Amino acid sequence: MSPANIFYAIILAGAFLAGQSENPVWVILVIAALATVARALDPAAAVTRAAQGKTLAKALPMMVFNQIIWVNLVFLIGFGIVWALGAPVVALPLWLPILVSAVGLGGAIAVSRKG
Repeated sequence: MSPANIFYAIILAGAFLAGQSENPVWVILVIAALATVARALDPAAAVTRAAQGKTLAKALPMMVFNQIIWVNLVFLIGFGIVWALGAPVVALPLWLPILVSAVGLGGAIAVSRKG
């Protein structure tokens, strides 16, 4: 597993925490934006885009759509746990899941600058 994928998983962990703590749904869009930036800066994804002959501008609309799907899925997994148990396992403030995802984005940026 590459460092970029590890930091992407941290971003998705923020989405899980947001669902688990019953945060508003708009948090999905914020975290999806962070995930999109992380994927846009991922060196391996850039190589894949180049091999397909796509520029970032051409790949961006589908990339945004893809990240909304993944973040929403992880959010709903966290929310499903809350629904099954009837209450959040740990009540978290709204800023914490976004902060976790921002840390993942910060790591992804650092990895992309290093490579």
